[in-house]
Amino acid sequence: MATNLSVMIKYSDGGFTYLRDEIASSDGTFGNLLEIQTDASGLVNQTGNVSVGQADTGRVAIAALAKVQSDSVATGSYLGGGFYSPQGDLICPVQGGGSNVTGLPKLIKGGVRMQTGVVFKGMWMITADAVASACSLVVYTTDGKCDWFSAAGSDGADVAMVNKEGSTIGQALAGSVCAAAFAVNPSLYGLADDGITAGVGAYFVESSSGTLKAMFAPCQNSASPIPAPWIPQTFRIEQNDTLTARANV
Repeated sequence: MATNLSVMIKYSDGGFTYLRDEIASSDGTFGNLLEIQTDASGLVNQTGNVSVGQADTGRVAIAALAKVQSDSVATGSYLGGGFYSPQGDLICPVQGGGSNVTGLPKLIKGGVRMQTGVVFKGMWMITADAVASACSLVVYTTDGKCDWFSAAGSDGADVAMVNKEGSTIGQALAGSVCAAAFAVNPSLYGLADDGITAGVGAYFVESSSGTLKAMFAPCQNSASPIPAPWIPQTFRIEQNDTLTARANV
């Protein structure tokens, strides 16, 4: 069974680019974050297997949608992805979902100019009732910074969500103010499906003193026609703040 992650990108000049590559299901770690290049099927009029920044140098992306598609099943959950700089930093996240997702959301950053070295990267996971389902949160701040935090769930235990460098939300975004985030957990029955005994139904941000500063309830992001939505929340991120997931089955 082959699964592809495709991305429809709209530019300020009114044109489009279509990215698509077959990739395996992720375990939720950033080692499985893979580049998606221009579609090489020949079914659309474009050159295939080229990084988006090289293919569309000078154009400004204003909207995009990422979509997970498998053969004859609808179990793919889009964890996240977006445009990355030549230095490997997340420039702007892109919303998306599974095979049923539709729409063309505007980029939260307004626009991203393509240049050589800019790439699109993303990852997905098979939806299942498993505590190891990835916990994923993409954060956007008022000063335009973006970062992505992830972890594999552990039954009844707190797990720190960190970015691809292994940094906590406080270490990565200290001094910035959160504007919004989108949250995904590809579990059939959610983070806390055993009553109120062991799990918490949202990812939570705490200060060094344990004060609860924010909560982000994740979506399954596989069967819904709506892309994982941005959740508006405003709070200042301090150096010792932590982001935690607590799952149970």
